[in-house]
Amino acid sequence: MTRLVLLLALLVTACAQNPKNRDTGVTQIAPVATTYVSALPSRGIDYSATLRRIAFSSCANQDEPQPLWKTISATEPDLFLFAGDNVYASSPYQQPIAEQYRKLDLIPEYRTVREKVPFMATWDDHDFGMRDGGNEWTGKDAARKDFVNYWTYTRNSMPLEQRGVYHSKIIGPKKHLVQVIMLDTRYYRSPLKEKAGFEGKAMHYEPSLDGTVLGENQWAWLEAQLKRPAQVRLIVSSIQVIAEDPPFEKWSNFPKERQRLFDLIKKTKAKNVVIFSGDRHMASISKLELPGYGPLYDITGSSINRANNYRDADRHYIGPVYNKENFGLAEIDWKRKSMKVDIRNMQNEVVNTVTIKLK
Repeated sequence: MTRLVLLLALLVTACAQNPKNRDTGVTQIAPVATTYVSALPSRGIDYSATLRRIAFSSCANQDEPQPLWKTISATEPDLFLFAGDNVYASSPYQQPIAEQYRKLDLIPEYRTVREKVPFMATWDDHDFGMRDGGNEWTGKDAARKDFVNYWTYTRNSMPLEQRGVYHSKIIGPKKHLVQVIMLDTRYYRSPLKEKAGFEGKAMHYEPSLDGTVLGENQWAWLEAQLKRPAQVRLIVSSIQVIAEDPPFEKWSNFPKERQRLFDLIKKTKAKNVVIFSGDRHMASISKLELPGYGPLYDITGSSINRANNYRDADRHYIGPVYNKENFGLAEIDWKRKSMKVDIRNMQNEVVNTVTIKLK
């Protein structure tokens, strides 16, 4: 009888294991968390402190090692901005979403950074739950619940009735105010228009003259945010804003929406706007001269541990692209009125950089 009970227990244990992850070849522990509220000891934001060093990146697969956090920690940033794909949960092999957040919390290097550095986050498609997904995703409200359960600071950053995860913070003393605007490019975004012959391949999308990226509620909110007092404004968009040529997701899939963003920045006379983006599994610095405004920069930091080897180019890129593990590091020099933004690799070496003059 004892042997029979033991045999049944072994069979149940074996059945509880998932098959090997097709992407990593690693046998995964069976999902257990259908709801997960992070209890990870984490550093809160000091809203009176002057921000001088801000790190950012995206694309962190929780089923693979994430040694880049050790390099990020060594730079001692005042704030880290997670630009999306903070976990991967768009595959049936990485479900439910809550379980993926639980696994993220178990990564030692990540835990160390969370204890030392305040975080702000938005989502992209994989933590939204649908690859390249938008408002057509039926699981978006459940994904939002998981997002808020994990990034608990957002509970006090968004109205209870708000859809999506967009929010903002203003940090720093008077005359050193930094506004961080976390956009949501998923919840309201219209479906992408696939080019014939590339259906389901997540690339070669055709421009859509109709549709939206942010939705009217978020557009109205963004205009109000850009009118608030601040010396520096960091807009975090999970997808690239300025780039036009890569065949993947970007604001250029909705050219009217992209132009609407540029026009809104000019209309509100928002000074010192710099865009940080992610998504692309490579790093780049883009520059666009906006008539009547001046230069606008979009710095893409990606990825934490999902590097790709494909080639990339765009008419707006300045300096080389970098497709190994990387992160962005922005350093504000308040006395000289400038912001230096580096792309740094695993060895903390600068692989691309730009210095932006502040007005």
